[in-house]
Amino acid sequence: MLKSETEQSRLREVARLRKAVVRLKKLTLKYRQSEVVQKALFRISELASFVRDMSEFYSSVHAIIGELMMARNFFICLYDENDDTVKFVYFVDEYDDMPSLEQFPADTLRRGITGYVMRTGRPFLYTEEDFDALVAQGEIRDLGAPPVDWLGVPLQSGGRTIGAMVVQSYTENVFYSTADKELLMFVSQHIVNALERIRQREFLQAEINRQTANLRDINRDLELQIVERKRAEKVSAVLYAISELTNTSDSMDSFFKHLHAHIGQLMNNDNFFVALLDDEKKNIHFAYYVDERDTKLRASRPLGHGMTEHVIKLKKPVFIDEDEYKKVMSRGNGDSRTKYYGTRPKQWLGSPLIVEDEVIGVLSVQTYSDDVSYKQDDLELLNFVSQHVAVAIERRRNADEIRRVNTYLEKKVAERTEELVSEIERRKKIEEKLFYDAHHDTLTGLPNRAMFTERLQQALKQKKRYPNHNFAVLFVDLDRFKDINDTLGHSTGDEFLQEASRRIGECVRDNDTVARLGGDEFVILLNLIRHVDDAKEIASRIIEKMRQPFVFGANEHYSGASVGIAECKARNDSAERLLRDADAAMYQAKGMGRGRFVVFDESIHNELVASLTRETELRHADFNEDFILQEEALVEMRSGKAQAREIQVRWQLDGTLLPTEHLLNIAEKAGMIMAVDQWMLSRCCELVKEKPGKQVYVSVSTKHLFKLADIKVLLAIIRDSGVAPEQLVLEFSEMELSDSSKRQLTCLRHLAEAGVGLALSDFGRSTGALHYILNYPFTHVKLAPRFVADVASSKRAQTTVRNVVNLCAELNIELAAAGVDSQTQCDALLSAGVKIAQGLLFGEPERVKPQTSSQPTSLKSDANYA
Repeated sequence: MLKSETEQSRLREVARLRKAVVRLKKLTLKYRQSEVVQKALFRISELASFVRDMSEFYSSVHAIIGELMMARNFFICLYDENDDTVKFVYFVDEYDDMPSLEQFPADTLRRGITGYVMRTGRPFLYTEEDFDALVAQGEIRDLGAPPVDWLGVPLQSGGRTIGAMVVQSYTENVFYSTADKELLMFVSQHIVNALERIRQREFLQAEINRQTANLRDINRDLELQIVERKRAEKVSAVLYAISELTNTSDSMDSFFKHLHAHIGQLMNNDNFFVALLDDEKKNIHFAYYVDERDTKLRASRPLGHGMTEHVIKLKKPVFIDEDEYKKVMSRGNGDSRTKYYGTRPKQWLGSPLIVEDEVIGVLSVQTYSDDVSYKQDDLELLNFVSQHVAVAIERRRNADEIRRVNTYLEKKVAERTEELVSEIERRKKIEEKLFYDAHHDTLTGLPNRAMFTERLQQALKQKKRYPNHNFAVLFVDLDRFKDINDTLGHSTGDEFLQEASRRIGECVRDNDTVARLGGDEFVILLNLIRHVDDAKEIASRIIEKMRQPFVFGANEHYSGASVGIAECKARNDSAERLLRDADAAMYQAKGMGRGRFVVFDESIHNELVASLTRETELRHADFNEDFILQEEALVEMRSGKAQAREIQVRWQLDGTLLPTEHLLNIAEKAGMIMAVDQWMLSRCCELVKEKPGKQVYVSVSTKHLFKLADIKVLLAIIRDSGVAPEQLVLEFSEMELSDSSKRQLTCLRHLAEAGVGLALSDFGRSTGALHYILNYPFTHVKLAPRFVADVASSKRAQTTVRNVVNLCAELNIELAAAGVDSQTQCDALLSAGVKIAQGLLFGEPERVKPQTSSQPTSLKSDANYA
C-alpha cells in the first residue's frame, strides 16, 4: 500500500519534470529564436554602417531573412512619388524573370499583390481563399506565377509607405505562418531604418563629393588665376621696366639693348629687331637687331615687299609660318630676295609700333629652329608690349627736347624763386581770368547770360532808386546763320558770329552792355537813354551794319538782323519781363519780313496769345471745309489776255477770310506748312484736270527743299493725279532761299528734271537775286510788288528791270510782274520790256468753286512728312 503510494508519487514527479522539460525546451527555442532575431537585427544595423553599395545591402538583407525563414524567392521594391513609379531594387525568383533595376508605372503594379500591400500599407499572408476573394472583389490581379505561399509586408517611413518586401514559396511543404508575418513586419522596420541611414549616408557622400568637386574646380580656377596673375605681374613688371628705360637709358642703343633683354623674359627672342620708318616713310631703319644667321644685314633699306612692310601695310600684328609665308608671297606682299630681307625664318612674329594711329615701325621676333614654336598668345603678348614700346620710343625720341625744356624750366624756377610777388600777381590774374571766363562767351568774348542778367539787375535797382534812370533791352537775332553754319561749316559759322559781335559792338556806346545768349542771339542793355528813340537809332545802326556783306575766303555772304526793343517803364519791372518782351518784339520783327526793329507794346503780347490760339485752331481745322481757294490771272498786259493763273489759299475763320500770308505764317509756326502745301498742290492738280490748258502757279515753302524725300512726296501727288508736270509752276520765295545751300539746289534740279515749272517769286527783295537766276534751274521769275511799285517813279528801277528782262530772255526764263495795281505801273513795265503781270489792275482774285468730293483732311505736322 505504502509502496503503491510511493510509486504514484514518483510517477507524478516524473510527469511534472517532463512537463517542466517541455516548457524549458520551448523557452530555450523561444530565446534561441529571439537571439537569432536580435543577431539578424544587429547585422542589419551593421550593414547600414559598413555596406559599400545598395546592391550589397539588399543581397545581405536577403541572406539575413533567409536565416529567419525560407526566402528562396525574395524581392524588395521601392515607390518613387516624384514620377509615380515602382522600382524593383532587388529581385530573386525561381520562375519570374524581371530586371532588378527596371522601373514600372505604379498603375501597372497597383492591382497586384505587391501593389495591394503598398496601397493599403498592411502586411498580407497569402491563402488561396483570401487571394481568390480579393481577385473577385477587383482589389488585385494575378501578375505572376501562382505561389504556394506568399508573404509581403510594407516598408514604411514617417507614416507613408515607401515600398514592400516579399518572400514567397512555390514548394508544397513550405508555408508561412502568422509568426513569420509578425517577424518579417518587425524586421522590415529595421530594414527601413537601415535603408534610410544608407540613403542619408549616400546623400551625405554625394554632397561631400559635390562640394569636393566644387572645391577642386575652385582650386583649379585659383591656380589658373595665380598663373595668370603671375604672368600679368611679370608682364606689368616688364612694361614698367620698358617705361622706365626712357628715363634711365643713356642712349637709344642702350634703350634697345635693355628692351631686348626685358622682352626675352616673356618669350624667346634670340632673333629680334626693331625697325623704324624715317620721317618721309620711304625707308626702313633697323635701329636694333640681333640675329643668329644674318649678322651683317643693311642698317637701312627702302620700303619693299618684305614681311616688315606687310605688317606696316596691315597696321596689325602678323604671325607668319611657312604656310602663311607662301600665301603672302602668292599675294605679291613678300619678297624672297636675301639681299634686303635676310634668311627666311621658320616662324616670324611682327607687331606694328603705332603712335596716334600712325605706324612708326615694327617690333619683331623670329626663329630658324624647329625647337622653338611661337603661339597666338605670343603674338598677342608681343602686340601688347609693342603698344608700350611705341610710346616709350616716342618718348625717347623726344628725350633730348625734354632735357632741354627741363634745363630751361630749372633756370626759370631759380628765377621765379626771387619773384614771389609777381607770382601772387599772376595768381590774381588767373582768378580774374576764371571770373572773366565764367561771365563771358568763349567764342566772341562778349558777356554771357549770367553777366548780362547781373548788370540788368543792377540797372533795375538804379531804376528803383532813381525813377528817371531810363534804359532799354534790345534782343538781336541774326538772319541766315543756320544756313551759313550748315553749308559752310561750324568754323565759318564761328567766324560769322565773331564778326557779327564786332559789328554790333561798333554800334553801341561804351557804357552799354552787349551779350551773347547762345547761337545767333544777342542782347544789348542800353543804359541811361533819354528816350526810346535812342534805342531805335541804335537798332537801325545794327540792322544796317548786318546788311553789309560778310566775306569768307573769296565769297561774299549776306545776312541781316531782326531787333526787338523793350523799354523799362516801371520801377518794379523785372529782368525776366524785359528779356521776354524784347524776345517777343524780335519775333514780331522777323514775322514782318526781317531786317527791321519792333518796339514792344501790349499789342505784341496780345498778338502772341492770339497767334498761339490760331495755331491751335489750325491744328483742329478741316482743310476741305475751312480753306477756300482764290484764283488770280497772269495777264499779257497789251492784249489783256490771261496767260496763266495763280491759286492762293485763304482761311475762313469766325466769318472772316485770313490773308494767305497770315495763314502761311501760322502754318509755319505750327509746323504744318508742308501739310498745307501738299493739300494745295493736290487741289491745284484737280483744278488743272477740271480746266486744262493754262499753267497753274502755286506757292510752295522752301522747307520742301531740304530733303529729297519731301520732293518725292510732291512729285508723287502730281503723278497720282495724272496731271502733266508742265502744267504746274511751283513758286519759291527769294527771301526764303539760301544762296549757299547745296541741298536746296539739288532738290530744285530734281523738280526741274521731272518737268515741273519753277518760279522765283519776290524777285528784287534781296541782293542775291541774280545769283538765283544764273545758277538755279528756275523757268519763271516774278518781280516783287515792292520792286514793281518803284518802277513807275524810279529811272534806276526801270533800268534794272530792262536788264533783268534782257537777262531772262537770254536764259529763256519767263518774266512776270506781281502787284501791278495802276496803269502807270503797267506802262512803265511795258516800256521796260515786261509783258506779263498780275495785280488789282487786272481784276480782283476770284473764288474757286468748292471741291466736289469733300473728304476730311487730317492735319499733320511737317515732321510726319520727313
